[in-house]
Amino acid sequence: MKEKIIKKLQENFNPDFLEVINNSHLHGGHFKADNPEHHNQTHFLVKISAQELREVKKIEAHRKINKILEDGFKEGLHALEIKII
Repeated sequence: MKEKIIKKLQENFNPDFLEVINNSHLHGGHFKADNPEHHNQTHFLVKISAQELREVKKIEAHRKINKILEDGFKEGLHALEIKII
């Protein structure tokens, strides 16, 4: 999942900086992905710096990222913390 997130964000935003951190271990037990393959890949922190995201309001930047990653949410991504830097 982490690799998919990185690839989609790089392809769509050409970020100056991108860090994707798997925080699933902090949320053990409260959510399990339907696919056992993704059980330990459900919660992520994204730190991103990209011109396109800096030019819009924070809520709009978050909406853009969530839209790009909507397939991931269907595949087991449960929570995404986003920090625009």
